[in-house]
Amino acid sequence: MASQDEWARPLAEELVSEFRVDSLDYIRRVTGYDPATGDTTQTETVFLKAGAVTKLSNIEEGGVSGPQSMSAWVYLGDIEDIWPTTNDLLRYQGYRWKIVDIDPMFSGDVKYAAKLTARTA
Repeated sequence: MASQDEWARPLAEELVSEFRVDSLDYIRRVTGYDPATGDTTQTETVFLKAGAVTKLSNIEEGGVSGPQSMSAWVYLGDIEDIWPTTNDLLRYQGYRWKIVDIDPMFSGDVKYAAKLTARTA
């Protein structure tokens, strides 16, 4: 184990838990392929109360209301220690948000946390 793992992972969990939002869910989307049929299917796994919303914004584009964006932190232990991907979604207050940026992602020999930026899907 990396020397910082002993304190960094619990600290990431504490910080996200301190500011956790009950209405923020992480949706993991995985596409599968069946070679027998040639069909692809997408499955979704929902992780409830997945993190902390840190920022919301609304961007104007050409005089009309443009996309809304959100920043959120997730403790990766809450989503089965998977790295987030830009194929995944967040659900916040009933709306789906497409993850468009994952930066930074913190880890040592184990995963800690990630900051996600998402736009209304």
